[in-house]
Amino acid sequence: MTERWDLTGLYENFSSDSFVRDRERMNELLAELEQWQPEKKPDLRDSAEDFVRLLQDYYETYSKLMAYSQLRLSVDARNEKALKIIEQLEKESARLTAPRVEFQKWLSDLENWEDIVNSSKLLQDHHFFLKELVEKSSYLLSPEEETLAAQLKRTGSSAWTKLQQKLTSTLMIEVELEGEAKELPLSEVRNLAHKQDPEVRKAGYQAELETYPEIEESVAAALNGIKGEVITLTDRRGYQSPLAETLQGSRLEEETLKTMLAAMEDYLPEFRKYYRAKARVLGHEGGLPFYDLFAPLGEVEMEFSYSQARDFIIENISQFSQEMADLYRRTFEEYWIDAEPRDGKRGGAFCYNINPIKESRILSNFTGSFSDMTTLAHELGHAYHGYCLRQESILNTSYPMPLAETASIFSETVITNAAITEADSEQTFAILENKISQAGQVIVDIYSRFLFEDRLFAEREQAALSVEELKDFMMEAQKEAYGEGLDHDNLHPYMWLNKPHYYSADSNYYNFPYAFGLLFGLGVYSLARERGEEFLEEYNNLLTATGKNKAAEVAALVDIDLNSRGFWDNSLAVICEDIDEFVRLAEGRTAN
Repeated sequence: MTERWDLTGLYENFSSDSFVRDRERMNELLAELEQWQPEKKPDLRDSAEDFVRLLQDYYETYSKLMAYSQLRLSVDARNEKALKIIEQLEKESARLTAPRVEFQKWLSDLENWEDIVNSSKLLQDHHFFLKELVEKSSYLLSPEEETLAAQLKRTGSSAWTKLQQKLTSTLMIEVELEGEAKELPLSEVRNLAHKQDPEVRKAGYQAELETYPEIEESVAAALNGIKGEVITLTDRRGYQSPLAETLQGSRLEEETLKTMLAAMEDYLPEFRKYYRAKARVLGHEGGLPFYDLFAPLGEVEMEFSYSQARDFIIENISQFSQEMADLYRRTFEEYWIDAEPRDGKRGGAFCYNINPIKESRILSNFTGSFSDMTTLAHELGHAYHGYCLRQESILNTSYPMPLAETASIFSETVITNAAITEADSEQTFAILENKISQAGQVIVDIYSRFLFEDRLFAEREQAALSVEELKDFMMEAQKEAYGEGLDHDNLHPYMWLNKPHYYSADSNYYNFPYAFGLLFGLGVYSLARERGEEFLEEYNNLLTATGKNKAAEVAALVDIDLNSRGFWDNSLAVICEDIDEFVRLAEGRTAN
């Protein structure tokens, strides 16, 4: 079985007739959008319908072109052709800004815009999309200013983003393994943290930290450039802060975020019990050193071949939903996944849902660990989310960041719990530890990332930050979140450098959505277990609704109140039950 994806469902290559035709079609649609004027039609409804149809066609064409280019670049950071085309697409797409702002202002100025929307089937189908445009219209600059901002972004934040991606994707690290010096890409070195051998874990961590100075100044410049642009534009548009803009874009109430963060903070001591217990098992007297944060525990080394991971995931997800299992099987059989780590390929994992072709593509860096297997299940959940939206207009498929993790967390939880059910006592201990470790990343580490980014924005308003300041802020955030759970002499001062989430001007604070996703996903999973097979339809409806509702409205579909502290406490309590069991099982154990 190949471990690389097939992109021919999009295009054969950059020179193919279909790619060239779509480039031409995209520019034709942009010209039509630029020429749109409401007075060209005697009926206001016809004017609105014309713009929405053109916008649909444009986004379907543009999203295919950009998906293909981004996917090619993600597995080959040195692909100059892909990089050039992405830059061209960004330049061309900046032309959309002026007509979109004109339409947005025109629509919001109509006193009876809702009556117009309700008089048309097409517009009714896009009611939420149009309503959101009206709500955001008060934060718009003039069409000329918005166009200039979009154009400058290409040589500003977008260029900085590409620099960070290229530097981290092509960074080669020399590490000594079993007495032999090897040069490995960053993604492979970071994966050493999951290895059974403690010397390998520590060697990977030390080599990683020793190599970062080669790129630290350049990446710090990228981070400063991106955050500086964000601060300028959010202030100019009238937002109270970048966080306020993120909350609006996330369709999330500030009260919801505050309630969730307060619950997370209150439960941090529970996670610290887990880290201290793990440290004792590994022979550390104090807290856990960062290089052992992901150390596997138990006498059984949980390793999977790619085909074993595939079979395990499909077999166990079918116990919950055959429809989900069929979609997962298709992703493997039709080569939607690029699994193997290699030089030039970006680290981590992601799922790219491509609505126009009703398919997805998944990138992972699969090396066979249990964590890699559950990460694959996580990304397959994202693909199922895209599958549930396949019949929706592309304008109704843009779901907010907090809801983006719902299906992935749900899928990962199903697979992890299935593994525990089938495991013997030693395997159960290992799987339970991995499960809590993943939850700790999403609660404790995400909390540290939120603290870091909050301080980063506050300090960046005054001046650009040095590498040393960024490192200090990161370590202080880790100390506050992990507390005595981590060894403060062995933290990770460069987590700001290797996490791509900080390097998008359009996705600030892309940290708390993961915590939201985990806790919301656990709540939905609990409902699924409680309601059984009848919940499947509710689950699919929930995922389908994510592109055209606010987060609270989506949650209400399954009777969840996001502003209730009790909801967040209940989800966190589920994790704490695992922690208590782990601490009990860890008593008297020592790592081999």
